[in-house]
Amino acid sequence: MATKHGNRVYIQVLLEPFRGELFMQEADAQGIKPSALIRQLVYNYLAENTDEQTYCDALVNDKQKWQDAVDARLEGRAKNRRSRVIQLQQDIDSSN
Repeated sequence: MATKHGNRVYIQVLLEPFRGELFMQEADAQGIKPSALIRQLVYNYLAENTDEQTYCDALVNDKQKWQDAVDARLEGRAKNRRSRVIQLQQDIDSSN
């Protein structure tokens, strides 16, 4: 069953032990984490087996959602820095 994990879809995959170990060895040989290899395989499958425009739309939307999340994080950090600077200035002013 797929569930949400933040902005992502979380899917748990259980593999039989010997093929699972073979998969882990393949990921290790490629120098990537098993989850990254699964993600790459799924995205490649979708790119090859779905309508090109539909896949491209999904890709563009995913990239925009990622950029929105990055922008929100950066804005949050900037806001926190401004708050700390203001608090520091107030502490300095009150001690004088």
